[in-house]
Amino acid sequence: MLLYMTNFNLPNFITSVRILVGLAVPIMMVYGGFGVRVAAGVMGAMAVSTDWLDGWLARKYNEVTKLGKILDPIADKVYVLLSLSIFAYLSMYSFWWILPIVIRELVITAYRFIFLERGKVVAAVKSGKLKTVLQMGVIGYIYLLFMCQRYFPKYYHISFTYIMYTLLALTLSLTVYSGFVFFKNNWKLVTQ
Repeated sequence: MLLYMTNFNLPNFITSVRILVGLAVPIMMVYGGFGVRVAAGVMGAMAVSTDWLDGWLARKYNEVTKLGKILDPIADKVYVLLSLSIFAYLSMYSFWWILPIVIRELVITAYRFIFLERGKVVAAVKSGKLKTVLQMGVIGYIYLLFMCQRYFPKYYHISFTYIMYTLLALTLSLTVYSGFVFFKNNWKLVTQ
């Protein structure tokens, strides 16, 4: 534990803040009124837009740490999985839409940690990076749709919901595909 604390630097601090935002935003969406939900949207947008910052700083200033390698995927997963789950809870769509995403993210993250313990760092591939960008973009769209339906219903149109389901289908497909690519590329590590 002391080893991890000595590796706590600015990039790891930023990642830790992203984890806290990922935990706070869903709670704010469930229990907040209009103002709190707007604040949740702003915080979520800031967390997503700084997703690259911690890694960039760590590489630029040679501050890549084992703690950072653990915290960064946790930050992404906390934000994505909790946000998608909360919007299902808020009846934007059925939980069945995101169950495969949740399972894929938890399984792949568990394997990444197992590999990390073995001293193997598995870099994200293009499909995995694209999947994360798409997931976060879809969350932003669903947030805007939720706010429109709740607070500005005269501007809502059913086509917005059809767009949401199309984006969810694309996200689900790419998430499952990137999981397949992960296992295909790392099968030897998985079977060790």
